[in-house]
Amino acid sequence: MSRVARWRLTFGALAALSACAGGGQTASTTTVIAPSPGAVSTMPTLLPPPPVASRTITVGYRAERRTNDDATADFSAVVEATLTDSRGWTQARFRFVPDEDAAYVIVLAEGDEVDQLCLPYDTYGKYSCQNGPVVALNADRWRTADPKWTGDLPTYRQMLVNHEVGHLLGQKHPRPQCPHRGQLAPVMNQQSTELNGCLPNPWPLPWEIELAARHDRPLAPPPDRR
Repeated sequence: MSRVARWRLTFGALAALSACAGGGQTASTTTVIAPSPGAVSTMPTLLPPPPVASRTITVGYRAERRTNDDATADFSAVVEATLTDSRGWTQARFRFVPDEDAAYVIVLAEGDEVDQLCLPYDTYGKYSCQNGPVVALNADRWRTADPKWTGDLPTYRQMLVNHEVGHLLGQKHPRPQCPHRGQLAPVMNQQSTELNGCLPNPWPLPWEIELAARHDRPLAPPPDRR
């Protein structure tokens, strides 16, 4: 088997594992290696890294609020503001467009419903996940964040959206979760419970943007609408 074939086979296996219970419980063990300070490459590869993509990928999505309390009233607005913010995944040439007919859906729901949406992954009534075309966010976390979170609530909500949508874009957890103590955590770190000395951070770090901007990882599969 050639080096190219081995690389493609390895990448295909990694791409198939994409879901995670963001904020605590890992539903996939697939990770990327976080770079050391000053490193040029963002992760080890057998071949030279592919170039940064020049095209923009448009991602249509629906934001569905399945709660009715005041604390979650601005859910859709927060999601849109986060996904269109210049500090987020837009830097990696992704364009997010609200669309009532979109295949991808970002749901805010109570824990028991999130548990069902995330099956076969376990979210234990308190975690969130990305599962296929669905990003399911736990409403209790949206209301109060997590006791271990050291940032404020608006920042937590931005982190939660960017983390789980990052999985939708094919991004993985870094290894280690906190690459450099005292510095900003990668947004793909499970920050609710695993800051481990990193500082809370709702936005992708430059090396995460570089990785996502390659567009060499497929988006999560949309539902079969036949």
